[in-house]
Amino acid sequence: MLCLSMNTPRSIKAVAMLGVFFALPVFSIVILKGEVAPVNSVQPASTAPYRNTFFDPDSNHPWNQLYGMLFIRPGWDGKLYGLNEMDPLYWDSSRYLLEQPLHQKALSILDKFIQSDAARLIKNPLKRALLQRMLWALFDDWASHSNDFNPDGNMFDSERQELQIRLVKIMKAVALTDEEIKALPDNYRMEAAAKSYATAFDPKNNDQPFLPDTFFSNKDWVSLNNTNYDLLAPVHVQNVSGRSVFHVLISLPTGRNDTLDYLKRLHDFQPHWIYDWSKMDSVSEPFVIKSEPPWANPNLPQVPILTRFALVRMANLINAEGEVTSSPLTESIQIRIILTIRPNQRPGGEQSFDMFTLDQMKLMAGEGGLVAENKGTRTFDMVFAGGRDFLQKRDERNENGEFPRMISCQACHGAPGIFSMNSYIQFFQANRTLQPPDLHEGDDAAWSSEVWKRKQYTWGLLHAYWFGQN
Repeated sequence: MLCLSMNTPRSIKAVAMLGVFFALPVFSIVILKGEVAPVNSVQPASTAPYRNTFFDPDSNHPWNQLYGMLFIRPGWDGKLYGLNEMDPLYWDSSRYLLEQPLHQKALSILDKFIQSDAARLIKNPLKRALLQRMLWALFDDWASHSNDFNPDGNMFDSERQELQIRLVKIMKAVALTDEEIKALPDNYRMEAAAKSYATAFDPKNNDQPFLPDTFFSNKDWVSLNNTNYDLLAPVHVQNVSGRSVFHVLISLPTGRNDTLDYLKRLHDFQPHWIYDWSKMDSVSEPFVIKSEPPWANPNLPQVPILTRFALVRMANLINAEGEVTSSPLTESIQIRIILTIRPNQRPGGEQSFDMFTLDQMKLMAGEGGLVAENKGTRTFDMVFAGGRDFLQKRDERNENGEFPRMISCQACHGAPGIFSMNSYIQFFQANRTLQPPDLHEGDDAAWSSEVWKRKQYTWGLLHAYWFGQN
């Protein structure tokens, strides 16, 4: 979730506003699928916790009650949302669980869970990891709010603190050792081995999802590293507050060696930046959303047609020692294939987009759990949504606020070829380097996200609760 505060870089705010205009969505689909009590009419929030069998077949299991209290929410339309969501449905202006009488009910559920030592009831490391990552996301959401979307100034500070203290106690109680975290299932490899999807892109069937089975194998894909700035995918890392690792990969259609050669040509090309607007005449305004120089040189070496880009999101966890630790759990995969590049590097060339998101219930059932999203899938915008809680109030433009998911990819990565790779043109970097980005083979994404997270206020606050209470 992106919180657009007064300190948010203008470039990110500008793209966020474009995202709202183009109806950007990323990362969440919400209709419940028969694992929760059916809804026939508007249900008041006071009826929570909502019955579910997310963690255990017994709907009265304490873990299910906790899940139903914190993560399943009623919408203004009378439907229940949130079951099996990868990211909790909370926005900057969300008052859910903060206002009475629901706040007191949430505290009661949390206290009962803690006092009965319910964390011990489930020993399965995967289920413990999934619960922790969801609680961590909720903690960060409540810790990183701003006044931008609360004009009355009512920030529910004491209510947030009461909830956060209890969340951390449970997160600590379900924490895994480093060895347990390393032993969690590598669900990407499980999904790839299952051969549920084609492993190669079919240009004659763009709608057929494909999931390469060669990520991180040193075959056709090159996993990227960069030495010129801290994060290769800064907006993605920041939007999930460093709780995930984002691996950036590229593959040219002619093979791995040509991909490495192309990266070297990019690095050696000069001048990388253009400071004179008159030299940008061949490029239309949508291609250069930044209004201030420098701009990426439109004569940069271009990628060939059918070049593939991928972004693999993997979960961080907090180990038993209270430290950020990367895990083998893949949360989502986004793949883009360049199909056409228009003359003079103008935007609007065709791309094919594929997205796989984590179905946690399938993962807990022993499957890989990475499910291909339909091109027309509609979902809430959990990245560039600003602060509006679409479950609290009807969205006049689009009913309950859900949008086609793939639009988000096109909106941020719609520039031609290599210029669509924001990691290279430094589109979202707060301080762009004078030297060209030093993209090369390697992968320090896990280390970078851990270092970034440790510098954040949300992490300091969590640590204070983690080590400051029994």
